[in-house]
Amino acid sequence: MPALLQIEGLATHIRVHHGEIVAVDCLSLSMDVGETLGLVGDSGCGKTMTALSVMGLLPPGGHVARGRIVYQGQDLTRLPERRMRLVRGREIAMVFQDPAAALNPTMAIGDQVAEGATAHQHLSRREASARALEALGDAGAEDPEAVSHLYPHQLSGGLRQRILIAMAIISRPKLLLADEPTTAVDLVVAHQIMATLETLKQRLGLSILLLSHDRDLVEAWADRTLEMRSGRLSASGREQLDGGAVPDRELVPLPPSAWGLR
Repeated sequence: MPALLQIEGLATHIRVHHGEIVAVDCLSLSMDVGETLGLVGDSGCGKTMTALSVMGLLPPGGHVARGRIVYQGQDLTRLPERRMRLVRGREIAMVFQDPAAALNPTMAIGDQVAEGATAHQHLSRREASARALEALGDAGAEDPEAVSHLYPHQLSGGLRQRILIAMAIISRPKLLLADEPTTAVDLVVAHQIMATLETLKQRLGLSILLLSHDRDLVEAWADRTLEMRSGRLSASGREQLDGGAVPDRELVPLPPSAWGLR
């Protein structure tokens, strides 16, 4: 079976006033349908820029200088923006790292989640609202109806992360890019959120690219783990990519029921 996502020699640069910053440097990786692939590394190593390159959402000055990003046989780097909009959100979705920046403080949660269904699936307002409640429940919100009427400042950090997950899955994508989905939460909540992602993976048939600085967490939940340093895969990451020996994991994923989730 061909790979779901294949990144080949990706170089992502960011233009600044004195030249260019190399954010991602000759990165190659491949992930299969139904796989959770972990990409770990310290802040600034290029994880987020890799995901934003896949999404076609690089910041001002950012551009793919070289390489290919092949999703289901099509090179995303060659798609015009109008065609990329059909992929972004509908086929590939992203859980962004910072809920404070990703959520609109002036909009109720239900309206923010419903936006994705309206934009990507052309649902009516009533249909989108119903789908938003379903997505909130799938993402682990205990009372989706009540949560839908709240605003971001009224939510805990863990619940804000779940809102971002609901926004990402509402259009039923095939590939989920999860950028530090457990940031700023404690260990128990982090594993609860990962249990939710694992449940969604099984229920919706998701493939997940999991980006994090927390190696232990990633290795507990990912099928494979690659490591990035300074925009490149580290030597250990390349060994795993090439099919070499993978160190035994110290942690094993627990079933969702163990963390109090369905």
